[in-house]
Amino acid sequence: MYCTACGTELSPSYRFCHQCGTPCAATGAPDAPRRLSRPRDDRKIAGVCSGIARYLGMDATLVRILVVCLTIWPPSVGFIFYIVCWIVMPRDPLLLPPPVPNPGVVPSSPGMQPAS
Repeated sequence: MYCTACGTELSPSYRFCHQCGTPCAATGAPDAPRRLSRPRDDRKIAGVCSGIARYLGMDATLVRILVVCLTIWPPSVGFIFYIVCWIVMPRDPLLLPPPVPNPGVVPSSPGMQPAS
């Protein structure tokens, strides 16, 4: 695959040209659908502004400033919006790593006594 802007040879997995930054044609699997949810990591109070920013592809600081402006004028519209989004928006699922099996430990059954 080649970049249409500068002609650099690219790997099919690249989404942007590493030489000029031009987006490449989407030939891979489609992206997962966007989902409006509150993140667990990038949050200040409840993660509402960060979730909205992630959904819209914006900077979270800009969304926070807009919500503060809506809280000030018109009075409390931003506050009500934030509380409603806090209640309605689900949190991201907690992603835990798979448990690592310990090869030296044999699982015991409830009726067995440990060997001495």
